[in-house]
Amino acid sequence: MRVGRDAGSAFTFIFNMTGQPAATVPCGFTKAGLPIGLQIIGRRFDDVTVLRASAAFEAARPWAQQRPGIG
Repeated sequence: MRVGRDAGSAFTFIFNMTGQPAATVPCGFTKAGLPIGLQIIGRRFDDVTVLRASAAFEAARPWAQQRPGIG
């Protein structure tokens, strides 16, 4: 399955308009249990750096032991 370039535009609208690559990676939860994402944005045409930074952050997994609060 092929995903079009505009698939993530709802979440990175400003950066997609200017051609900047952007990725959002999970990084934890709020006290209410809502997910929090870290958006990594790079220079135009520097998709490789954004993907490497995203992969490095996900590999570090500082958020992995956090779980949403149930209340």
